[in-house]
Amino acid sequence: MTVMDGSPARGADATTLLTLYVVLLWGIPSSMVVPALGSAGSPSNLLGVAAFFWWVWFHVRRTEPLGAGVQPVRAAMLGWLLVMLVVYAHAMAGPIPGDEISVADNGVLRLLGMAGILLVANDGITSWDRLHTLLRRLALAAGAVAVLGFVQYVTKDIWIDRLSIPGLSPGVVTELGARSGFVRPSGTSASAIEYGVVLSMALPLVIALAGSGTHRRWVYRLLLVPMILSIYLSVSRSAYLCAAVALVVLAISWTNRQRLQALGFAAMVSAVLYVTVPGLLGAILGLFSNADEDPSVASRTGSYDIAGAFIADSPWVGRGFGTFLPRYWILDNGYLGLLIEGGILGLVGLLLVLGSGLVAAHRAGRDVPEEDHELSRALMASILAGATCLAFFDTFAFPQSSGCVFLVLGAAGAMRRLAVRRSEDVAAERLLPESGDRVASPPPADQSGDPAPDGSPTDTRVTTDIAGS
Repeated sequence: MTVMDGSPARGADATTLLTLYVVLLWGIPSSMVVPALGSAGSPSNLLGVAAFFWWVWFHVRRTEPLGAGVQPVRAAMLGWLLVMLVVYAHAMAGPIPGDEISVADNGVLRLLGMAGILLVANDGITSWDRLHTLLRRLALAAGAVAVLGFVQYVTKDIWIDRLSIPGLSPGVVTELGARSGFVRPSGTSASAIEYGVVLSMALPLVIALAGSGTHRRWVYRLLLVPMILSIYLSVSRSAYLCAAVALVVLAISWTNRQRLQALGFAAMVSAVLYVTVPGLLGAILGLFSNADEDPSVASRTGSYDIAGAFIADSPWVGRGFGTFLPRYWILDNGYLGLLIEGGILGLVGLLLVLGSGLVAAHRAGRDVPEEDHELSRALMASILAGATCLAFFDTFAFPQSSGCVFLVLGAAGAMRRLAVRRSEDVAAERLLPESGDRVASPPPADQSGDPAPDGSPTDTRVTTDIAGS
C-alpha cells in the first residue's frame, strides 16, 4: 500500500493497473490461459476480475462523496452487469446441459473482468495527465503489435509459438492463417480477424496523438505506417469496416486540408501495396464484390432462422452468457449472439453501455482544449469501431477485442468526469472575484489507506492499494 502527497504522484494508481492490463492483453497471446478456467482464464481477464473487487472494496470503505454528478457510463455498466447476473441465475434455475454449466460460469467471470476494467478506468483515473498517459500507452502497445504483425507477414513465421509461460496452457495458434493466397498476420491475437479489429479500434487514438501537440508525436506518426499496413494485410472484412467507421468519425471534425492529407496518405499506402504485394488490393475488393459467394457471409445470413428458434425459448433473459456453443452454429454476430444468450434485456443493456460511452466522449470534448477535443473524438471513433465489430464478429468470444471495447468505454467515462470537474473549477474561479469568498478546499483524502479509484483530484492526497510501487 502506498500513500503519496502532492503531484505528480509517483506511486502506483489506477492508470498503472490499466497499463498492466494493456500489457497482459496484448503482450501475452490471447490463446494462452489458465487451463482450469478455460476462456475466462486469460491473465488480462483475471486482472480485470481483481480490478472489479478492488473497485467494490473502495466504494464499500469510502466515506466521502464522489462528486462530479451522475456517472452515466458507470451506471449503464452496473445496470447491464445486474441484468446479466439475472440472466445467469435464470439459466442455472432451469434445465441446462452439463457442458453449458461451466461455460456459463466462465461467462460470469468474463463479465466481471470487463466490468472491472471499465469501472476502474471510469472512476480511478485521477487527472488529465494520467488519462493522457494511459491513452499514449495504449497507442504504443497497439503500434508494437502492429510491428509484430508486419514482421510475421514478412518472415511468414508466427514467432509467438516460441513463448512459454509457466501456469498457462500453450497457445493453440501455431501458424499463420491464409486467405485468397495471402498470409494473414495475427500478432498476439487468436485470429487475423481479431487482430485487424483491435488495430482498427486503436487507430483513431494513434492518429489523434500523431496530429496533436503530444510530446514525441513523431513516434505515433511512424507507428501509423505498420498499423495501416497490418490492417490491410489482415485481409479481414470486419477490420476494414471498423477502420472505415473510425476514419469517417474522425474526418467529420477534420479540416479540408487534413482530409486531403489523409486521402493522400491512404493513396500512397495503397500504391505501395499494389506494387509490393500484387493481387492484394484485388483480393480486398473481392471480399465485398463477391460477398454472396463467401462461406462466412453465408454462415451469418443463414443463422437467423436458427437464432430465432433459440430466442423464442427465452426472449427476455436468454439462455445464459456464453452458452450458445459453436456446435449449435457460428454466428459471427455479437449482437445476435447476445440476444440469444442475454435476451432482449441483455442486448438493450449493452446498447446503453455503448451509447453512454459515446455520449460521454462527445460531451467531454465540448469545453476542453484542442488536444483533449481530438482525443474525445478519437474515443468516439474507437467506441463506434467496437460497436461495428460486434455486428460482424463474435467480439465476446475473444479477450483482446472485448477488452479493448470496455477499456475505451471506461476511458470515455473518465474523460467526461474530468471535463465536468474542470468546468466546475472554472465556474468557481469566475465566481471568486464577485463574491469575494474563497473557493472551499477539497475535503481531505480518505485516511484509511484504501485504494482510490474515485477520481479524487491530484492536488489532494492520492491513495492506492497496489503493492510494489
